[in-house]
Amino acid sequence: MSRSSSRLTDRICREGMRLASLALAGSSLIASSTDLLAQGTPATRTTYTRDQTRDMIDDFSSSLQEKGQERRRTNSNRAFPNPAGVPGTAPGVVTAELKQLRTLIRDFSNDASQLTYALNEQIRVVPSLRPLYTDALRVSAEAVGLDKRAGQVNDHRQLSEEFQDLDADWRELAYRLESVRGLQADTRDLIANLNDGGEAIRKQLKMQPQLNRQSLYMKTASLAGDLENLIDDIGAELGRSKNAQQYIMQGGRVRQEVLGLAALARDDQADTALVVEEYKRVEAMWLPLAVKLQTEDNRYLERSLRRITQTSGEIHQLLLLPQKVDKQQLVYLTSALKKDIDEFFEKTPLILVVRLPKAKSALSTADQFYGVCEHFVDVVNQGSELDEIVDSFKYIEQAEKTFNEVFNTIDSDRAVAVLQRIDQTVSTIRTALQLQREDFNRPAANDLAASIENLTEQLDFAAKRWLNDDRQPFAKACLQETASMGDAAVRLHQDLVRGVPIAQLRREMDELYDSWRTVYGYLVKCQTEDRPTLGRLSSRLTPALVELRTMITQ
Repeated sequence: MSRSSSRLTDRICREGMRLASLALAGSSLIASSTDLLAQGTPATRTTYTRDQTRDMIDDFSSSLQEKGQERRRTNSNRAFPNPAGVPGTAPGVVTAELKQLRTLIRDFSNDASQLTYALNEQIRVVPSLRPLYTDALRVSAEAVGLDKRAGQVNDHRQLSEEFQDLDADWRELAYRLESVRGLQADTRDLIANLNDGGEAIRKQLKMQPQLNRQSLYMKTASLAGDLENLIDDIGAELGRSKNAQQYIMQGGRVRQEVLGLAALARDDQADTALVVEEYKRVEAMWLPLAVKLQTEDNRYLERSLRRITQTSGEIHQLLLLPQKVDKQQLVYLTSALKKDIDEFFEKTPLILVVRLPKAKSALSTADQFYGVCEHFVDVVNQGSELDEIVDSFKYIEQAEKTFNEVFNTIDSDRAVAVLQRIDQTVSTIRTALQLQREDFNRPAANDLAASIENLTEQLDFAAKRWLNDDRQPFAKACLQETASMGDAAVRLHQDLVRGVPIAQLRREMDELYDSWRTVYGYLVKCQTEDRPTLGRLSSRLTPALVELRTMITQ
């Protein structure tokens, strides 16, 4: 690209940004943003029938029972699960607490299923329920499994471990549902009933409210890594200045405090209140340092700060802390987003923009995106209520979607990298507002597809080992199906990364899911020492398939 062309690109970008700023002076911005929302209306989503939802709950529940049986296993020959569960109850005297628990658990299980049905029916009109639907399926499946387990034991204490997982998952789902606007009144009544039911079950089990300790530990460990990267960036970008030395010292202290939080999160015996108190100490140490670093106006530091903000926000939610909005942080993140937009044009040759299929709308789309960012900052700075801030952020989400639709086919790796960073920054603002993502989350789907591909490969290997040692009449058909399932998983993963249309992904996902149900019908017949391995892989594969299927279908 010639130097004159580069200057022309810069001039066009500067002019576009100036026009967007001028548009803020009048009402045209709101009008254009409203048009943008209309243009960005999501395609009609499909919903499951009640029978389909029930089938997924049962599939999910079977996989979780596999996991529970694996944990309780004393004899590996009895390790592989029976999807129908183990009939009958254990001999002995039933404790008084268990008699009450059976009723409480049955009611909780029924309410959880009813909630899942209700959420499924409302997804079309309340898109923010989309990422929560899989969590509702998990809670329902765990409740069904706990109900079955309650009928198989006589001592209520034997239910404690399963209920710990269920309570943590339900409390997190209930917390996230609180921020969803537009839920029907009867749905909120179901949520209240489940909260009361969970509290009653905890009381019978003499158990404190649970947190998702595994996810909490992983996020705190990730935060420690983010802080380490930030400290490295400070040294590389700011050198040996006095400020840099102070930042590194403060950052080191914060990181050590985070490592302490990670240790507490990993300790199942640590009191929940103690974990929350430690997080608040981390937050109190971090925020003053973050404010100072924001004044440095350094792109590398900005990226580290964004990652830390994202991870810290996720920890805040895992701890189920009251929602809060840091307006200074929102303004900072939005400023970073505008810089991302500027950087996109700085790194994108004009000739590539001209060649885009939607080149005629390129500049106006950038104007709108930049303009809604300015409008969002104004709304935040005016001290607006949370609902107004959230409504203003919706314009940013829609503008980013349109921006991506115009520019995502551009033939430039550097430009695509900036587009991905723009998406990450918008996601960080969304987390800061504790909002659910309403659109299809392709990066998260990619992660699930990668996991499924790995698991199907391991499952195929384990099935070959089993049938090589214990040849069965159905061996050929089973191995053909596991190989076919593996090929389908690879194809789906590749198509997700390539960005093929959702309609095609839905077809591939349904085929993969049906293939897995066929494979599972063979695997349950295993009676060799390979049963624990097949059971472990099954208990991981089913939830991943259900979650990805839900993401793609809804």
